[in-house]
Amino acid sequence: MAAKRDPKALVHEVFIEESAHMGLDEAVADFPLKHINDKAPNVTFSFWHILEHVRIAQHDLLEYVQNAKHVSPSWPDGYWPAPDATTDAAGWKKTIAAIKKDLARMDTMLANPRADVFAPVPFANNKSVLRCVFLALDHNAYHLGQFILLRRLLGDWK
Repeated sequence: MAAKRDPKALVHEVFIEESAHMGLDEAVADFPLKHINDKAPNVTFSFWHILEHVRIAQHDLLEYVQNAKHVSPSWPDGYWPAPDATTDAAGWKKTIAAIKKDLARMDTMLANPRADVFAPVPFANNKSVLRCVFLALDHNAYHLGQFILLRRLLGDWK
């Protein structure tokens, strides 16, 4: 009989190991900075808009279960940059760094042996930390898929 494994340890393992979806680093690798504000035909958002949306939504989900005083952005406008907003190389790097920082915070929460990530969080409408982590990862995978598809459509993918 196989040894019983801690479900929390399994979740942490899935979080830090390779998965079925491409990660942020691979998606943005070698991205030409001159195209960060480009939009594909018939698409209302740029490459940076996608990443900034990921950053905003991920941060909101993380704060939602960790900070009782957190106020979520208004839906849907608060979760996206303005349609005409642009950034520069420094803003691009700042967005990516912020996504990575919050991913590291999630990993730390999952790795904490004293945290019950399965428990309902009363100030978060009884949603669990684990639910919010899974939602963030699923959301990230969806939008990183869009990011790669747009790179392919614009001829910027290997």
